[in-house]
Amino acid sequence: MSSPYNIKEYAKNANKKFNYFPIKDQNEFENMSFYMHQTYEYSFNGSIGAPVYETLQAGAKVLEFGCENGVWTIEAASEYPNSKFYAVDFTAPNSTDDDNITFISCDIHQKLPFPDNEFDYVFSRNQSNFFKKDKFQGYLFEIFRVLKPEGWLEIVHTLLTECDSDCGPAFARMNDAYVSWCKENGIDFDLVIHLEDYLKMTGKAEFISSQIVKIPTGGDGIGEFSCNVSLYYLKLMKEFFAPHLGISIEEYDRKLCEAENELKKKCASASPKRVIARKKDLGIKKV
Repeated sequence: MSSPYNIKEYAKNANKKFNYFPIKDQNEFENMSFYMHQTYEYSFNGSIGAPVYETLQAGAKVLEFGCENGVWTIEAASEYPNSKFYAVDFTAPNSTDDDNITFISCDIHQKLPFPDNEFDYVFSRNQSNFFKKDKFQGYLFEIFRVLKPEGWLEIVHTLLTECDSDCGPAFARMNDAYVSWCKENGIDFDLVIHLEDYLKMTGKAEFISSQIVKIPTGGDGIGEFSCNVSLYYLKLMKEFFAPHLGISIEEYDRKLCEAENELKKKCASASPKRVIARKKDLGIKKV
C-alpha cells in the first residue's frame, strides 16, 4: 500500500539541515527506498528483529524514527492491526487508509512531539546518515526518552561496501568516490561500526545485541538484486560522485558500465547491520 509523499518537500526540509539531499526525483526516491527495504527484509529474514512479536500482537505503541516514504510502518501496521504506529520525519507521508498509523512531519533533530516513556518499541533505519558525530548521542538519547522502560529499540544501517582484493578498478574508484562524498558531508560510519558502544555510553541500554549479514554482489538471487541496487544508486548519484573522480558525466556513465561487469563477478559485498537493545528500568513507573 502506498501513501502520498512529497520528495521535493522532503528534500527542501532536509537541505535546511544538511546542505545536501542527493535524490530529488519522486519515482527514483520511492524506488530506492523500496529496494533498500527489500534488501533489509531479505538480509534479516523479516523487517522486525526485536523480541516484540507478542507485544505487537496484543497491542503496542510503536515509533519509526525517520520514516522516509513510510514503507516499513505501512507493512508492519498491516501485519499487527492491534498496535498503533507513529512515524516521524522532516516530511512524512500525508496519510494512509490504515486507522492504526499516524504520520507526523517534524524536525527530527529537535525534541520529538511525544512525552517521555511513550513507546513500547522504537525502530530506526539509516538515520546515522543524518547525524554528525557530535549530534548522534543526542539522537540516541531522544530514542531512549520516548521509549518506555523495558521497551525495545532497533537500529538498522548498512556498513561501507567491502571490495575484494580482486575488485575491478572501475567499481573500486566509484566506491572511493562514495567514501569521499560521505566524509565531505560529515557522514561518519564509525557511528554504525561502534553503535553498541554508543548505546552503552548512554547508560540506559541493556541486552544489547547486533547482527551483520554479508551479501555478495552478483550471482543469483539476493546477490543479483544487491548488484542491481548498487548500480541503481551509483546511477542516481553520478552528479555528486563524478566530481570526486575528476571526470565528466559522460565518462562516469562509461565507468558505470565497466563497474557493472565487475560487480557481476562478485568482487564486492554489502553488509547490513542491525542492533537491538532494551531500555533499562531505572525505577520509572511504566504506563
